[in-house]
Amino acid sequence: MLVTLSMKEIGTLTSMALATKQLQATVLDEIGIFGLDTQTHPTALDPNWFTKADNIVYTEGGRVTFRKGVKQLTLGTGNPIGSIVEHKLTNKVFASTNGSLSEVNLADKDNAFINTFATGASDSDWQFIEYDDEIYCFQEGADPVEYDAGTWALLKNTTGYGAPTGVTTFDPRCGLGNFGRMWAGGISEDKNTLFYSQLEAPHKWATGDAGYIDLKYVWGGDEIVNISSYAGKLVIFGRQNIAIYNDPWDVAAMSLDEVIKGVGCVSRDSVRAIGNDLFFVSDTGVRSLQRTAEFDKLPLKDISLTIKDEMIANISNSRNIKSVFVFNEGLYIVSFVDLNVTYVFDITSMTPKGTPRVTKWHFEGGRNPVSMAYSETYGLLFGQEGGHVCSYEGHYDIDYIGSNVYKYYSYTGGFSTVWIDLGQGFMSSILKRMLIVISGGQGTDAGLRLYKDFELTASSSATFKLNPSVSGTSFTWGAASSLFGAAKYAPIYGLKEVGLPLAGDAKYIRFEMDAVTKGYKASLQSITLLYKQGKVY
Repeated sequence: MLVTLSMKEIGTLTSMALATKQLQATVLDEIGIFGLDTQTHPTALDPNWFTKADNIVYTEGGRVTFRKGVKQLTLGTGNPIGSIVEHKLTNKVFASTNGSLSEVNLADKDNAFINTFATGASDSDWQFIEYDDEIYCFQEGADPVEYDAGTWALLKNTTGYGAPTGVTTFDPRCGLGNFGRMWAGGISEDKNTLFYSQLEAPHKWATGDAGYIDLKYVWGGDEIVNISSYAGKLVIFGRQNIAIYNDPWDVAAMSLDEVIKGVGCVSRDSVRAIGNDLFFVSDTGVRSLQRTAEFDKLPLKDISLTIKDEMIANISNSRNIKSVFVFNEGLYIVSFVDLNVTYVFDITSMTPKGTPRVTKWHFEGGRNPVSMAYSETYGLLFGQEGGHVCSYEGHYDIDYIGSNVYKYYSYTGGFSTVWIDLGQGFMSSILKRMLIVISGGQGTDAGLRLYKDFELTASSSATFKLNPSVSGTSFTWGAASSLFGAAKYAPIYGLKEVGLPLAGDAKYIRFEMDAVTKGYKASLQSITLLYKQGKVY
């Protein structure tokens, strides 16, 4: 018998059927673990990717957490810190500012810049090169400088110095101390020629076995940007080409191994040795020289594949780029100084696309890094626009005012997810609740915005404060005269589960989360979505 139902009766039966549907849960415990991908359409990515990843990094366990803060360790000079380095022999920190080179005494914050040497240069974009316990300083258009046994001097004024034969002004842009001699290139009057000093005599460029290689016969018209060593080879980066030489220990036997044409380096200070590889910034993004297992070829690898277009856009706007490799955290950091955009490539975990996971940092109040260095004593050091030297620690950005007075500033970390499919694409889901588990972050203010079905406006939002339960008591034991000294035990701020009610139905959702630091580390552990099956479209 055929039974005909009215629309009202159909609606009632549909509602009854939906009510019997079981509550479903999607656990996103690996949300965003692959980092940032702005290159791929967000509907084609799984939830392991972010479309925005600001001021965040990853814990050793792969959890999203705040970047650390930048803490000013000195009063500012009023001029940018163009370069910074720690001398490995003495563990002293040196910095360049306003055309001068100074030792930075971090034990005296109010009078940190001491033993200052006026170089006569108009800029402070020096490349510091440690070789044979000395520091050599190269900068385009400036006389090289040497630091030896506590004394600065122009290289041309040192004992035994001799400029390359036929060169009027020896002012190399870049250099390398390795293979028993100094190497230099990019001089104003001949940017296409590589010069090398006499063996074991880095001051002598015109005697003995000192010499040069005219690269116009190797790669045509180009200019030298950086000189590096790699797997016992000499690597010369031009703007549009890369030349690699075998046997640089013996210049008489040195031979050309390979010329990589059409790909070069846009910034001297973007080149960093990372394990058995070299990373650098080319016209098309971050690249690496990665050898095959047979060590017979040098294929180029695109490290910034997931952010390729925005990297290219930034490179086209500014080539004032600084970089550093933070050894203890496995981070290759690239800062576009003029744009206040800093990318962080975490090489401790590679994505399915064969690239490091990427996040992006920005800084307020002129705190962005204009120079960077990794030091064995202090870890990551920043030089700032206002002439401050900073450390990378804590979870506030901290300004030093003087007389041991600091000001603390919060910063915001956040991310955006991809579009998450809750069903089969043809079936909606009735949203019920979101559960977020966060570790630490005492006092952190957080906000969440939920978007449905490709809408540009958030359908719902919520704010909450992290106040996880505290275990342990803060106290100090021991004394300065004790054999074991003094130690401080701080309370542990544990996990916090935050439940947020959801409403309405959707086939696809994405959400954005922002959190404002309050001095404590916070890391996202998992997100769980609770929903029921809805109607079929």
